Amino acid sequence: MGVRVGSGWGYGQGRMKRGLNVVGPQVRRFRVRKGWTQPVLAQKLQRQGWSIGKGSIGKLEAQLRRVPDCELMFLARVLGVSVSDLFPKGAPLKQVGPQFQAGRRLAVFPTRGKRCAF
Repeated sequence: MGVRVGSGWGYGQGRMKRGLNVVGPQVRRFRVRKGWTQPVLAQKLQRQGWSIGKGSIGKLEAQLRRVPDCELMFLARVLGVSVSDLFPKGAPLKQVGPQFQAGRRLAVFPTRGKRCAF
């Protein structure tokens, strides 16, 4: 199971990279294409009503945080693209799907004293 790393899908340095979202690289690509910095994107999103900072944008782009569907709508509107444009084209679903399925549930918000599965 590989997730999108940089400009392609695969494995990095012999180890699998596990991202928490699949839209981060596309968000970065659209942002850079517009000539915006992360703080500029955060400011534009804030003007639309989403309280987000540049640090959270960085984590989103680096696939270090999950992206709820409502956030996809904000991102698409501000970046001037469709929600479907935020998803990678030709993603190998057989590799991506199992990572996000609940076969063995990941603790997104672990209880005190327990470690997160990722």
